[in-house]
Amino acid sequence: MRKPGSLCLVAFGLLSLMLIVPSSWAQSGRRLHYSTLFNPGTVGTVSGEVVRVEHALSGSGADYCVHALLKTPPGQVTAILAPKGYMTAQGLTIAPKDRVTVTGSMISVLGKPFILAMEVSGDRTMKLRAADGRPAWAVGEDWHVRSTSRKMTSAKP
Repeated sequence: MRKPGSLCLVAFGLLSLMLIVPSSWAQSGRRLHYSTLFNPGTVGTVSGEVVRVEHALSGSGADYCVHALLKTPPGQVTAILAPKGYMTAQGLTIAPKDRVTVTGSMISVLGKPFILAMEVSGDRTMKLRAADGRPAWAVGEDWHVRSTSRKMTSAKP
């Protein structure tokens, strides 16, 4: 016969693990960087009109990453640009109805096309990543933490 207190002890133990494991993983430096998806073999260029601009938390959680949904002749594609703070510091703004050309790594995530921008051109041209995918705002050597569980595929929008 089990004691009622043992069930509470097991529940408390599981709850403790759920709280400790994610925080220790984050402290280990295992962050998701958009750059882990960059594939130099899929570099291409798309041109289109900005339909919507979105902000998503970046891998480090320190800033928001700017995404621009583009309407192109073959269909819509989301351009992953740069952290909002970096774009603001460089004086680059993207707004709906802007016409832009984006060069970068063409990828597909869950069947949706994305382009990790190396360069964006509109009223002016701005370099965002090097040919190997290294972001212009990267500091240190851990900018490209590979995730072996992610499946990369090329996409042509």
